[in-house]
Amino acid sequence: MTEVTQNQLAQLEQSVSVEQIQLSEKLGAIKATAFIKKLVTVTEIKLLAEIKETKQYKGLKLVDHTGKLVTVTTFEDFCQHLGMSREKVDQDILNLSTFGEDFLETSQRMGLGYRDLRKLRKLPDEDREVLINGEAVKTEDRESLIDLIEEMSAKHAKEKSERDAKIAALESDKAADALILQKKNEKIDQLDSKLTKLESPAEIQKRTESERDQLAASAIKELYNACEVMHNATSRFRNQINSIIEAIETNELYDIQQSLESNVIAAFQQIAQTSVEFGIQINFEAMVTPEWLSDSLDQPEAALEVETQTEQ
Repeated sequence: MTEVTQNQLAQLEQSVSVEQIQLSEKLGAIKATAFIKKLVTVTEIKLLAEIKETKQYKGLKLVDHTGKLVTVTTFEDFCQHLGMSREKVDQDILNLSTFGEDFLETSQRMGLGYRDLRKLRKLPDEDREVLINGEAVKTEDRESLIDLIEEMSAKHAKEKSERDAKIAALESDKAADALILQKKNEKIDQLDSKLTKLESPAEIQKRTESERDQLAASAIKELYNACEVMHNATSRFRNQINSIIEAIETNELYDIQQSLESNVIAAFQQIAQTSVEFGIQINFEAMVTPEWLSDSLDQPEAALEVETQTEQ
């Protein structure tokens, strides 16, 4: 490291406190062994964890690699001054809090790497405790312990994959059910809207008028059919009467003349009675003697002229 000038040392002495001096001692203890070993000891990790938790590194005055006096403000700066990465130190602290001092020291003796410890750390608590307290750790059988970690990790990954698949299936079913429910609700809303519209006074009146128009059209059609039947029957009746009258005149069957008249009168009386029952007023006299003819008959000369014309 570059030699510190007397002025820099004076500044450093003036700016450091007792706590910083103690921290510097810890820092020196850590750095003293950092060059001769690969792994940080459990004791050193405990020191680093304490420094990080208490934030003792903040405000620490240090001389960087260029010989410049600097003030540490972050834990990452502190780790860099130790020649370590922040990620590596955090991994060591996490392993210490997860496994404890005893197993961490044992794992270092067995030569477990960060990858193995990371897999072991991700296992469920009950599986991890089984391995930590197992025979492989007691005998410090590295290969057996690594095999067990791999086996447990594969089992855990498979269970997690199956669990995720079930969750995905449940979420898919839930989404499908939600979609079905949404469509049902939309259908209910549509039906409710239609029902509300149908129950409105205007729609009820419109529907009533439509039904009344349909009934009226049906009644008129039936009436037309009935009248047509009646008209055809009347035509046949008239033709039959004409035939009978011709037979009477041709064969001089005058003895049935009275019976003919009686039956014709009875038939038309029945028609007249039907009109009375229905409350339909029919002026049969006006049908037999139209108004224009009755006016002419009221005048003697006109009546005589009509009678003369009739005789001719």
